[in-house]
Amino acid sequence: MIYQGAARYPVTEIILHCADTRPDWMAGRRLAEKVAEIRRWHVQERGWRDIGYHWVIDRDGTAAPGRLETEIGAHVEGHNRGTIGICLLGGHGASADDPFAKNFTAAQAAAEKQLIAAIKGRTAIYEVSGHNDYTVKACPGFKVRTVLKPG
Repeated sequence: MIYQGAARYPVTEIILHCADTRPDWMAGRRLAEKVAEIRRWHVQERGWRDIGYHWVIDRDGTAAPGRLETEIGAHVEGHNRGTIGICLLGGHGASADDPFAKNFTAAQAAAEKQLIAAIKGRTAIYEVSGHNDYTVKACPGFKVRTVLKPG
């Protein structure tokens, strides 16, 4: 089981996000540089102590860590304790009910499923949601329950 923070909140949910970036955002740059830029947005522009997401998935399907999974994230107001935030690069101009393939790549879909399975192997995940399940936002740019059907 993964626990977060000093209060040791058990991690039981994954919440998916998009970075609201264009497909060619920082093209040719390493994923570590892209994560550093998102971290800069969160720390310098929003005043947070670190990047809000636990994982970031690039257009080519590579994944990189953000915050430690044992730290409470900053990705959905009121729903950060006991959740892991995964951010997909892309999604600029997306609608909440777009098909996944309109804004993201097949490599991202495969990586997202692998990452979710890996996290489920480390903790008891009962729910995989989208940011748009908790607030009126397009993020992650698709309906998670439609794209990630049980099974």
